[in-house]
Amino acid sequence: MQKIHILIILAILFVVNRDSYADGLLSVKYIEQKPFSLSAETVSTWKKEGIRVFVAHKEAKVLQAPFQITADTIVCWFHEEEAIQSKEATVEVYCEGNVTILQDENYEKYEQVYLRFETMTGVVVNPYTQPIKTFEEAQKTEVVLRGEEIRSRKEEEYLSHEIPKKVLTSDTPEKQEIVDIIADNIDSWQEEDKRIVVALGNVKINKKDAAIDADNVILWFDQKKSEDSEYSELPLSAIYAEGNVMMRRKDDMLIADKIFENIEEDKGILINSQIKTILQPQKQGAIRDESQKGKSEYLEGLPVYVSGEQIKHVDKGQYEIKNGVITTCGYGHPHYHFKGKKIRLIQRGKHNIISSTNNTFHVGSYPMGYLPYLSLDVRKKEKILRNWEFGSSSRFGSFLSTDWDLFAITGGSQKDWSDLIFSLDYLQERGLGAGINFEYRGQDAYGFLDTYYIKDKGEFDINDIPVEDEDRGSILWRHRQELPYDFRLDMEYSYLSDPRFLREFFRHEFKEEKDRETVLYLRRIHDTTAQTFLINEQLNGFDTTVDSLREKRYAERLPELTYQIIGEPIWDNRLIFTSESSATHFDSSLDRIDEPVQPQSVIRLDNVNRITMPWKPGFFNINPFVEGRVTGYSESIDTSGPNDEPNGPATGRFIGSLGFDWSSTHWRTYSVYNDFLRINRLRHIFVPELRYVYNPVVTEDPNTFYQYDEIDAQDSSQIVVIGVKNMLQTKRGEPGFEKNVDFVYFNLEYYIFPTDAGIFNDGINGIVIREDNFVNLDFRCKLTDIVTFVSERNEFNTEEFRFDVLSSGFEIYNPPKWQYFVGHRFIRDISSTLILAADYQISEKWSVAAREMYDFKSLDTDDTDDDGESDPKNLRTNFILSRYFHDWVASLTLELDPVRNDSSYRFDISPKGLQRTRNRFWF
Repeated sequence: MQKIHILIILAILFVVNRDSYADGLLSVKYIEQKPFSLSAETVSTWKKEGIRVFVAHKEAKVLQAPFQITADTIVCWFHEEEAIQSKEATVEVYCEGNVTILQDENYEKYEQVYLRFETMTGVVVNPYTQPIKTFEEAQKTEVVLRGEEIRSRKEEEYLSHEIPKKVLTSDTPEKQEIVDIIADNIDSWQEEDKRIVVALGNVKINKKDAAIDADNVILWFDQKKSEDSEYSELPLSAIYAEGNVMMRRKDDMLIADKIFENIEEDKGILINSQIKTILQPQKQGAIRDESQKGKSEYLEGLPVYVSGEQIKHVDKGQYEIKNGVITTCGYGHPHYHFKGKKIRLIQRGKHNIISSTNNTFHVGSYPMGYLPYLSLDVRKKEKILRNWEFGSSSRFGSFLSTDWDLFAITGGSQKDWSDLIFSLDYLQERGLGAGINFEYRGQDAYGFLDTYYIKDKGEFDINDIPVEDEDRGSILWRHRQELPYDFRLDMEYSYLSDPRFLREFFRHEFKEEKDRETVLYLRRIHDTTAQTFLINEQLNGFDTTVDSLREKRYAERLPELTYQIIGEPIWDNRLIFTSESSATHFDSSLDRIDEPVQPQSVIRLDNVNRITMPWKPGFFNINPFVEGRVTGYSESIDTSGPNDEPNGPATGRFIGSLGFDWSSTHWRTYSVYNDFLRINRLRHIFVPELRYVYNPVVTEDPNTFYQYDEIDAQDSSQIVVIGVKNMLQTKRGEPGFEKNVDFVYFNLEYYIFPTDAGIFNDGINGIVIREDNFVNLDFRCKLTDIVTFVSERNEFNTEEFRFDVLSSGFEIYNPPKWQYFVGHRFIRDISSTLILAADYQISEKWSVAAREMYDFKSLDTDDTDDDGESDPKNLRTNFILSRYFHDWVASLTLELDPVRNDSSYRFDISPKGLQRTRNRFWF
């Protein structure tokens, strides 16, 4: 066996080339490779000293993924000459007024922001209502001057919550609004104090807040105070347009046969008209978790149409329609629509509120339902019925599941900071279920409340476990609050009616989300210190993952206090000091199975200190360390007394540790070319590593203590980890636009336990003890732009010289048309599973997806033969056919689930981009 160890060590070290090396390598996707865009209602520009300046007003937005900034006004200084001479150019951005910085699901708010961006793609500018206005001279407005003053400080960034102060501007006379008129024939004359302009044939009119196309247009200008001005510079008082009229305002579009607008009074009338208003993206914020990312991207830009024979413009942003139609279908004859006796459209700031009375819902020309009153804020992508589905299951019988947006019925400002969804379900075999999902977010806080209740008529759960109580349900509340002085508070409350409720009705949450618990967690991180306060109690009285194969016992902490010093330099930065002290009161613990020794209420005091001495001789990085841990317990496990007491006296122990980390980064470039694999030279990056940890001093056996976490399980041990990370990079892409591609990634780590004590980890399945020497292998090869071979998280047991875990598969990825995966995962003595997956976009309207998991060696004891061998078993099969409508997705799903002894079909309809509020039942 020692020969095997030596051979593996030599194989690892053999790949290390000593002739070339580098101190470090930065391998990230730089933000400058992302497109930089600026958009707003109006944009003006000028050029000065090689810098192009853009000023964006009203609903201004800067986007360079993953960052997005919105503000009332944005000024950009684009170094245009720099962009011509090099691939990268600088864009300086100054934002003012209601500034929101978004990154993924997180956001921050300010009043003034100055940032510097780098771009390799230039600047894309998109004004909403009219072309970019170009000036010959710089415009010295207040915003520009404030931005110039901050630029002069030469700072990388400037963030302020203070409202900007007024500044003096040059005495530039205010110009009247310019109205651009283009037509085949234009005539003009004056009547009293009005200048009348008649434009005939292919008329195009652009003004500050609107653009109009029509066959013929008449315009009335007020010439009371401007006798000598051109008519295009006079105040516009009224406009009449006819023939294929199209008026664009911000995100709205008005289409009509005839339009008359009194600009001065903000009134008018539209004949045979239709108003098309665009749904706006919802204000982003971290409202839940990473699984919610991207759920609204498909709805952005979705139109809503309001039409009627006559639409009256009764006031600023207010329209009235009699016997009108509301729909999101853009066809001339919509597939579905609401007919309302009296419809009102009110546009206020960020809201477009439609209210209607005496409504009938039509599919085609057939009435399907009646609604006496309807109110929607269509700018907030609202749907009353968020999704619905029906089908049949061998376990649940026929079923109907629906999610309703309660706020969508009333509209209002609460939609800006919250969502309220009502779930109503019917299961033929189990009964009626209902729940409320309330999500909220603010500047410094966000969270959600989930509730669900079902009066269960069933007699048995999965695996034929009897249902003891028909009243079943759950309550889950999670909240995060950002506090002053770097404090953050996380709170969670969880209630479950019984241990099997989640597995029976919410399998997705049971398998993939964190454990349900009741927690109060307060933390503060400042500089190199951190303080935490934790109260963790299981009010349910049982482990919420009781039906899983988890080995971990649930330990209640009432409470736990910790203080940490993280990487504090000492002795002129020669040493790094790290420390953690904790005081924990373990009230009780909950096990999946009964233990011979029942844990008692225990107080544990723990302190661990580590001193590291970073050392860099030549191109090596060496970090030797010494560590000492002192742990005290108020009680111990001691049954040696005459009275056979279940607990012993107070005790404690000391653990002394030492070790080091060694690594070095090397690289070499090879002139290798291959057309088939698209290899354009190769760069080999390799990082050898060596870690050694030794606990020579352990004053007490861990079996003396109650085992709550990995601190209690530590014992005398030696661990040696020898590894090497290899990466082969090449360039792919069109000439001049090549990008670095990780062609091959290969990571190898060899874990050696000289004293056979193993390694202790507090993992997903509790305290995991690994005693056999093993090699961890990860391999990934991007064969082409669409084909990748993956073999990750493999474990080779060198004691028995065989694989404990082996996985491999091919990813074939060519979005959006198709993607496939074929893979196999082997876990010794447990399973040997074949995994197949495919997604194919048949056309713009149809797609199909299929999944298959088949285990050739199931651990299920019911399938075990008399000779100890397991029979093959199908784990899961499903097939999904989807049809994409204008703003809805309809899916038909067929599924076989032998593990749950269930076969089902279901049909569901959901708005594009909106995931289900809750994953109920078996999906």
